[in-house]
Amino acid sequence: MDEIALFPLRAVLLPGGRIPLQIFEPRYLDMVTRCMKGEIAFGIVRITDGHEVILAQGTRPPAISEIGTLAGIVDWDGLPAGRLRITVEGGRRFRVGACREQADHLLLAEVEWLADAEPHPVDAGYAHLAEIMAGLAEHPALARLGVQPHPRDAAELAYQLAQYLPLDESDRYAVLAGSEPMEGLAFLDRIVKELGGGP
Repeated sequence: MDEIALFPLRAVLLPGGRIPLQIFEPRYLDMVTRCMKGEIAFGIVRITDGHEVILAQGTRPPAISEIGTLAGIVDWDGLPAGRLRITVEGGRRFRVGACREQADHLLLAEVEWLADAEPHPVDAGYAHLAEIMAGLAEHPALARLGVQPHPRDAAELAYQLAQYLPLDESDRYAVLAGSEPMEGLAFLDRIVKELGGGP
């Protein structure tokens, strides 16, 4: 098992998905700096209870989900007061093992890497989901993130849709934690139909 730094968030990052983050806490500024130097890796995990920031002396680490995603920094920019704005892209999924907290409250965890989904073409019955993703990718906010409009297979389509559709974070996590991309697409198809966006 490998040990990586964890960045607990209320949000879920999916493989291939991109999200912007503002970094201002010293523990995470140091973490990002070390990541950009290639010294450490970090993953994003969903907070199930607790807070993203240290609210007071003695604040306990938040409770986190079992499955997380390795985060790669694909863009960054300096902000006033020493803050950073970064864009991260999801990589491999992992299962969180034993955790420990550094003196600066950075959370480190042993992780077990989960197998990538086998490549599977998008079934013709889900072609409308690919069209929805192509439309989402044209939105200026996603264009700025560099989101690709044409996923290569079913897993990539499921992850991208789950990342960028207006979903509850629990629904995003359900897709992240699932092992079968076609089940993820079926799940998202039901949600899209409930939202009135499917045939």
